[in-house]
Amino acid sequence: MNESGAGAFDADATEAPGVRASAEVPDPVSAVRETVRRLVADGGCAWHGVQTHASLVPFLIEESAEVVDAIERELPSDEVRGELGDVLYQVLFHAALAERDGEGYDLDAIASGLNEKLIARHPHVFGDRGYLSVEELHAEWERLKEDAAGERRGSRGVLEGIPAGMPALARAAKVVERLKRAGALDPAATYPDVRARADAEEGGAEAEAELGDALIDLVVRANALGVDPDRALRRAVDRLAARTLPEE
Repeated sequence: MNESGAGAFDADATEAPGVRASAEVPDPVSAVRETVRRLVADGGCAWHGVQTHASLVPFLIEESAEVVDAIERELPSDEVRGELGDVLYQVLFHAALAERDGEGYDLDAIASGLNEKLIARHPHVFGDRGYLSVEELHAEWERLKEDAAGERRGSRGVLEGIPAGMPALARAAKVVERLKRAGALDPAATYPDVRARADAEEGGAEAEAELGDALIDLVVRANALGVDPDRALRRAVDRLAARTLPEE
C-alpha cells in the first residue's frame, strides 16, 4: 500500500490473462481485476488508456439500464449474470483508472470502505441492537448516517442526500417516499380507492399497467405541447418539496 492508501500501480506486474503459472489459480475477481488493470496500463489498450471517470459515465448508465431491463424482462439467469458482469466491469474500470493515476484509492479501498459501511449500517446484524422491523430500520439508518457525518441527531433534512442528477421519475418517486416516511405526505390517503384496488389485485399488475399507460399519455401530451417532460417533472418535484417542507 502506498501513502495514499491505494496499492502502487505496477503495469509490469499485470500479466496478460492466461500467462500465469498453471499451479496458481487466481480467484475470478482477482483475475478480472488484473485484466482491467492491464487494459488501462501504458502499453495496454489505446481506447482504455484515454478514458476518464467522466467519459465512462454514459457507459455506467447504459450498463445499469441493461441490468434493469434483463431483470424486468425476466431474461435467463445467464443473461442477467452477464449484464451484472458489465456493471462490475465499470466499477473495475473506475478503480483501475484511480489506481493508475494515483487518485488515492483502488479496488481494495473501495471494497474495504463498502464493507465497513455495511457493518456500521447494520448493528442489528453485526452488533447488539437486536431485531428491527423495516420501518425501524429506515429511522435507524438515518440516525447512523447523521452519526457518520458528525451531525446532530435529527438535523438531517428529509430530502437530504437525494442526487439531483437522478432520472426525473426515479427522483420523484424517491422524494415522495421520503415525504411519506417523514409523515409530510400520505399517498394512500390521497388515493384511497386506488390503494384498495391495488391491494385487491394480484401483485397490483393491473394498476401498474394503468399507471404506465397514464404516464405514456402524459409524455405524448408533453410532445404535443412542445414541453420537455423531464424538466416539467423536475420542476414539479421541486414545487412539491417547497410546498410540503417550506422550512427546507
